[in-house]
Amino acid sequence: MAAWIHDEGMAQGNRAHQEDDYGVCELPPTLDAGDLLLVLADGMGGERGGARASALAVRSFITTYDRVPAETIPERLARTLTEVNAQMGQEAATDPEALNGMGCTLLAVVLAEEGLYWVSVGDSPLWLWRQGRLYRLNQDHAYRSVLARQVSKGQIRADVAARHPDRNALMSAVTGDALDLIDLSQQAHVLWNSDQILLASDGVLTLDEREITAILAHRQVDETPCQALLAAIAAHQRPQQDNATVVWACSANGLPNEPWWRRWRALLGAG
Repeated sequence: MAAWIHDEGMAQGNRAHQEDDYGVCELPPTLDAGDLLLVLADGMGGERGGARASALAVRSFITTYDRVPAETIPERLARTLTEVNAQMGQEAATDPEALNGMGCTLLAVVLAEEGLYWVSVGDSPLWLWRQGRLYRLNQDHAYRSVLARQVSKGQIRADVAARHPDRNALMSAVTGDALDLIDLSQQAHVLWNSDQILLASDGVLTLDEREITAILAHRQVDETPCQALLAAIAAHQRPQQDNATVVWACSANGLPNEPWWRRWRALLGAG
């Protein structure tokens, strides 16, 4: 069983309600389905529906993951997602008028000795930081990903894509209906000891990948990774700042060269 450390943080931005949610769960060795489960959801559906959807998705995913029958971690992730999506539909049906449009993005990551697995629906990014570079691992199910492909093919200009009114529209979400797009890793993504993993809601996209890379590489020793990222988002002072949630993890094998707070937390069993 591999050892991992993690950090989490949330900020409400300038929204009236916090519609993000997250959960971290250490998996029992007897399950033989990974060491650490990280789940993040970004809700939609208004004042009642958004927060309810994200909370349901995170907690249902964690409680379902260890009881669904499966032979592999990808199979377990896929079956858990199917169960959570069904529960979302059942919950929305309890009050169709108030919960109309209820749903969320969902990103679930399993860290195991052999590497990293994930399943995602929506636009919540999963990044790998490795040796000073940031790599997005999962697919973006927002319309901006289609626009980006069109830009790369010369079909539209980049400035037109940046102003497109539907660029942030989701093409897939957990709502109880059929899932239009699912990104499921079929095999482990091998990790190095110095790798850092970052899950985020799309409110973190106030920062570009260059800024995120610099923060993960050069943050102050008295700041946790999530504190540093959320402080940088706040510093932009965007008038319509979205909710932002970040979940960070890395292998405990990287501890000897890490800041004091990571060594302290690990020694106390905080991760």
